[in-house]
Amino acid sequence: MAGLKSWNEIAPPHLDIVNGSFDEALFAADLGLVSKGEGPQDYLDAQLFVEKTYLTANLRTALVEIGNRLAGNPAAKAVHRMQTEFGGGKTHTLLSAYHLFGNARALSRTRLARQLSSSIKDGRLPQATVVVLDGSALTPDRTKENRSPARTLLGHLAFQLGGQEAYEGVRAEDEARQATSTAHLVALLKRYTPCLILMDETLEYLAKTITADGDQGALTTNTLVFIKELTTAVANTPGACLVATLTASHLEDFTGINHEDLLERLAKIFGRTENVITPVEGDDIFPVLHTRLFQSTGTPAQRRTVADAYGDYYAEQFGDALPAVYRDPVYRDRIEAAYPFHPELIDLLTHRWGSLSGFQRTRGALRTLAHSIKALHAEGRISPLIHPGDIPLHDPGVRAEILKITGGSYLAALNADIIREDSRARIEDQRRGGEVEKLRLATKLATTAFVNSFGSDKVPGASDAQMTVGVGRPGLSRGALEDVRDTVKNVAWYMRYEGGRYRFTTEPNLNKVIVERESAVPEDAIAELLEKATKSVVPAASPWRTQTDVLSSADVRDEPRLTLALLDPEHRVEPSDPGAVRDAAHRILSEYDQSGRTNKNTLVLVAPDTGALGRARALARTLAAMRELRDDVHRLKRFNQEQQADLRERVVRAEDRLPGLLTTAYRHVFLLANGTGGSPPTTQHLDLGLPRASETVTSRVTERLRSGDGLLDRLAPAALLSDRFDLLPADVEAVEIEDLLKAFRRFPRLPKLASVEVLRDCLAEGVRRGVFGLVSGATWQAADAVIRIGEEISPDEIDFQPGTWLVRAARAQALRGPEAPPAHPSDTSSPRTGTSVAHGTREPTTSEVPAPRPPSAGPTGLRLHIADVPADKVRDVVKVAVLPFAAQGAEVRVELNVSVRSSKPIPPHVIDLVVEEGLGQLGLRAETHEQ
Repeated sequence: MAGLKSWNEIAPPHLDIVNGSFDEALFAADLGLVSKGEGPQDYLDAQLFVEKTYLTANLRTALVEIGNRLAGNPAAKAVHRMQTEFGGGKTHTLLSAYHLFGNARALSRTRLARQLSSSIKDGRLPQATVVVLDGSALTPDRTKENRSPARTLLGHLAFQLGGQEAYEGVRAEDEARQATSTAHLVALLKRYTPCLILMDETLEYLAKTITADGDQGALTTNTLVFIKELTTAVANTPGACLVATLTASHLEDFTGINHEDLLERLAKIFGRTENVITPVEGDDIFPVLHTRLFQSTGTPAQRRTVADAYGDYYAEQFGDALPAVYRDPVYRDRIEAAYPFHPELIDLLTHRWGSLSGFQRTRGALRTLAHSIKALHAEGRISPLIHPGDIPLHDPGVRAEILKITGGSYLAALNADIIREDSRARIEDQRRGGEVEKLRLATKLATTAFVNSFGSDKVPGASDAQMTVGVGRPGLSRGALEDVRDTVKNVAWYMRYEGGRYRFTTEPNLNKVIVERESAVPEDAIAELLEKATKSVVPAASPWRTQTDVLSSADVRDEPRLTLALLDPEHRVEPSDPGAVRDAAHRILSEYDQSGRTNKNTLVLVAPDTGALGRARALARTLAAMRELRDDVHRLKRFNQEQQADLRERVVRAEDRLPGLLTTAYRHVFLLANGTGGSPPTTQHLDLGLPRASETVTSRVTERLRSGDGLLDRLAPAALLSDRFDLLPADVEAVEIEDLLKAFRRFPRLPKLASVEVLRDCLAEGVRRGVFGLVSGATWQAADAVIRIGEEISPDEIDFQPGTWLVRAARAQALRGPEAPPAHPSDTSSPRTGTSVAHGTREPTTSEVPAPRPPSAGPTGLRLHIADVPADKVRDVVKVAVLPFAAQGAEVRVELNVSVRSSKPIPPHVIDLVVEEGLGQLGLRAETHEQ
């Protein structure tokens, strides 16, 4: 397989794994049994146990801290709480402490002891008296199983510390089932230091006290009081250390118990003095599994060779079809660390299955993998790694582990689609033959979907990426993998494909019937569905006129109105050749039929993505087939009511999904840009990315253009005079406003205006502020021309007809003269008529008409203070008060003071996301002060 050795040639399993003689009890350590001298020899024999223990970084930290506490280091934490999911290494950590500090002298020469001693006070492991209070092994009464005269945790503690003599000191409280005082406990502990107290399955013991107490609650309360006093006493006794686990593995056995309340009370008790221990975290589990299952995992060079081969395979065969995480160099490191397992398999077992009741992360993973390795080794299956799809569901041991979490109802699905020789996937392998049959590719794909069908994820099942990494290996082509995957989806009787996920259910599906119908769906039916759905995702909404199916320049009119046009599917964007569509879009944007397009800045085109459009077409075909089946009354009678309801739901879901898929497909925006300095405009390509729920193509294009100032709802008056817009060259004093409007419609170097009112409002504001003047007349220099500057003017008075000019402020002021009265809108007889700008004759006072500042007298520096800006106006403030200065070539610096007030506490991760990550990515920093 691409020259790579099979995993079992490099990583030989332990002999007991290969021959199947391993004891499953080895994967289920029990502290209580070990303390009584019972259980597998691997756990009872301290020497053997430490030799087979892999020291993770977190486990080392925990054991060093415990050792320093026992050695008398006052800085070491006294009380430790194990925080793990079930199967997260808590019992193994407790056993490590039990053996190392209970047999310190005997184990002092072991590798594990030497690794720890250098970091512990006095350079050696301290020998301690070890007390085991295991809630699963103890009962709240005097029984033979307790191997102690005690009836309470207090009594067990004293008896294990100092035998009968120590017990006599607490007999009265123990027989009365009462707690004692903190001072009494401190005195007891001091007598036997160094001492290590290990509490396991604490919540289970509390559940037993409720049952034993007849639900009266006194015993439970006294037990909680004792635990509280014990944590305080240990914290105040040098050389004493307490390590506890609060959760229980079998609380389902105690029906009616309020586990959450008990756990919350325990957590509060330990929260006062605790140090949290997480022994196995993240990829720590890789070496733990290796130690338990394999004699060795090869050399670093061998593992790296496999990791690089997979990394190259993912990048070259799949590219962007796989999420970036699988193509990142870091993932190669994970493959090397997890070898011979694929990291996806371990993540599946420990994270996805590990969240299920009845499946303990490390223990369950070890049992499942042990049976899998045994079966794969016996069958001689060749593969560089063990993938999720390689799990041998036909093996009785593996199947038993899986049915523990899935329930027996899935056995029918396994038999029909995966396990038996006549299963749907096996038949497909045989039908194809060749490499597919040799790899059992269809079976592996079905297996990948099955094992991904369970877990706490909101959307169960395997994604396309998970199906790919579940079976894909160097030498297997992408085309073959995806072809077989799609076929399995269509032939399996219990596998469904919903929401982009492949998953198994306990009910047969409708796939086969629907697929048969799909082949008979005519192309015109698909086209009709796509046409209707496409129109729904590009609604005509301000400021756009919209249309679809644009194939050539003649299909879209040359109008001065903003037009959003969807290109015909023939112009779909291929990832390998996006330039072809760009060239076609440029012709449509630049030309109209056989001549040049005049309004080049009013047209925006959107082209579909090939992959997304293909998915939309496939869904439209399926939808047409499902509708036909739904309306076929005779055929529908063959399905039960639930299946008929399922079909109706599928139709509704497909109808709902189709517009969303088309919104996703139409993501490539093309528009003309630049064209400065006399150079011809170029075609700009914008990728809108994936849409949010309820978005349309129209809303996405609008928001994207607005966010980049390519579409303006407001225009600063100074922008009309800026070098960036180049509407009024330095040697020109005036320009007709009709030409200004035409420029915004014709020249792609300018932003698009959401409406003509944007320019009207801009002109009115510019006149009011004296930025420029408006002059109406036969010419702007005519003696009888009407001049407006430094006064209020209504936008409704402005009409874009010949005869009205925008004139530079200094020139307009000079034309009006110092004594000339400004026009006033109150005397206008008819607003916005002909070419005139309405005016009056009243002479304004000095206070009414501010004298405009000549351009040459402007300041060279300016500081603005803008207070109390709400969050939703920040972008607008930047547009109107920052960018215009930058557009003039000025150096602009902004200092922000952000004040935040919230009725609820602001989560720290939100603050970190804003201050550290968000601003950090912009190369900025912020000083944060809590108020």
